[in-house]
Amino acid sequence: MSQQAPAPSRRSLLKGAALVGAGSVAFAACSKSDRYDGRGVYSRRVERVQLDPGHDSWGDSPYTDIELGPQNMTLPQQLNPAVTRVRVRSAHDGERIAFRLDWEDLDVNDQTIRVDDYRDACAVLLAPGDADEAMRMMGTATVPVTLLHWKADWERMVAKGDEGLDAAFPNRSVDTYPIIWKTPADEVTIDSYVEAGATEWLPAIHVKNPVAGRTTRFTSVEKAIAYSFSTTTSAPTQDARGRGRHSEDGWSVVLVKPLGAADDGEMDLKPGTVSTCAFAVWSGRRRDVGPRKCPATTVAALELEG
Repeated sequence: MSQQAPAPSRRSLLKGAALVGAGSVAFAACSKSDRYDGRGVYSRRVERVQLDPGHDSWGDSPYTDIELGPQNMTLPQQLNPAVTRVRVRSAHDGERIAFRLDWEDLDVNDQTIRVDDYRDACAVLLAPGDADEAMRMMGTATVPVTLLHWKADWERMVAKGDEGLDAAFPNRSVDTYPIIWKTPADEVTIDSYVEAGATEWLPAIHVKNPVAGRTTRFTSVEKAIAYSFSTTTSAPTQDARGRGRHSEDGWSVVLVKPLGAADDGEMDLKPGTVSTCAFAVWSGRRRDVGPRKCPATTVAALELEG
């Protein structure tokens, strides 16, 4: 006997609507301003850049729709990108530059406590030149690029602090940790291992991974420098900021950095100039991580209003 198919859920209907493309709700909702008619991304001069992606001033900035495609240049590849377009706006106030990125993603992936958790993320690449396509390879051995990498799990940590294992495993039970057995199990922290000289049991801490083990985060954006593939290094000066907001349509994220360069190899931007930019998005639902991402199919010119 045949059975009647269940009625589609509101979530599945929303997902179908998000795939419509140019007529999608997410892009229509954030399109008060006009499309930029230039060659790339236009950074409008404002009195003060706004970190809040919902601030009204963003509606006055012209947007550029950047096409995203497969990452087939280096391993591990992502040949079937989950996100195929990101809408980009930019503004600067003579001291700082900001980018707002909007893309469709019905799922929120902002917790990476478990080994098989993957986060949503986005990044902005900044480099010299006038839409120099060579910079798409994450720079060259002699010409570095600056990367601003927003991470949804960092955004969660800024808002909620270090949640710990109990956030992912609320019913876990631990009697003792053998290496630091003198400390009650529910009081064990990273500092417990440091004080006991037992950080070899926490490999990332042991090798001083700069993005591991911070119990307090003040920013959701990491600033990094790269000299081509597999050379990305966290910058000594972490002066980039960000804020992300998720709705039923997707993510709206603002990334901000000073125009001037604080570190060796960092891109120094000036009003009235043209440089190179590119963008990428990671889908946690599709297990994107590292090079496995949805990159722009080409670089774009970044024009800063004088």
